Amino acid sequence: MVEPLQLLDLAWAFTTIVKCALLLQLVRRRFLEDYPWFCSYVASTILQSLVVALIYRTPSLSQLMVWKIVWGSQLIVVCFRFQAVVELIRKILGAYLGIWALAWRLLFGVGVLVMANSLVFSRGDWYWISVNVDRGLELSMAAIIVTLLLFTRYYRLPLERLDLALAVGLCLYSTFFVVDYTLLEKHVQQFAVFWGFLDVITYLATLLIWVNAVSFYPKLATQAMPPAIPKELHGKLSSEVNLRLYHLNKQLSQLFRSEDRHS
Repeated sequence: MVEPLQLLDLAWAFTTIVKCALLLQLVRRRFLEDYPWFCSYVASTILQSLVVALIYRTPSLSQLMVWKIVWGSQLIVVCFRFQAVVELIRKILGAYLGIWALAWRLLFGVGVLVMANSLVFSRGDWYWISVNVDRGLELSMAAIIVTLLLFTRYYRLPLERLDLALAVGLCLYSTFFVVDYTLLEKHVQQFAVFWGFLDVITYLATLLIWVNAVSFYPKLATQAMPPAIPKELHGKLSSEVNLRLYHLNKQLSQLFRSEDRHS
């Protein structure tokens, strides 16, 4: 019978193989220029897996040193994930300068709030500082992606299938990570292996979504979504929605230009 820890190690090793396949597909289909931060994020997860595997097989390292290396590498990976989310948002909203100007300010504010919250409520304990920073960034990424998808749907912004798949994958894992570590915080000893296994399975599902998207979705998808309303009303409503989007972008652009002049 396979022990739970052995099963977890096997699942973890398989995810590493899938990550390598994903990175190879990104390189083969020349997505490095279009998604440099996402590609860097995938590469960082592979390096992290190699580093963690190496240090766990180095008996001379103390538990404290192992913990510092593992969590230090995890924070680096999360920062790459956050940059990948910013890259995705900029790719979708970059044509709307006013909306993008608001978006990057909100992203910066979220990062500052997460760091402040982690420092204040962790009471100087570096373990909980690391966990809270990681969890806070993952929660903010999930909330940002959901807001982005709702925004694009409401204003009927063009959204490539590849971008949608990347966003869904990022949101899926971030959401589970927050739930996972929130529950694990209260039941560390009893369910650590179980939640660790669910974490790996969720991440594997995310990787498979990305591999499928990178392998089969075109770089520039121009497929039109079928309207959910009668054709005679679709043109009128689309014009009204696009007009609201135009005015929103214009007002935000004027607002931030005036701030730049006064600064």
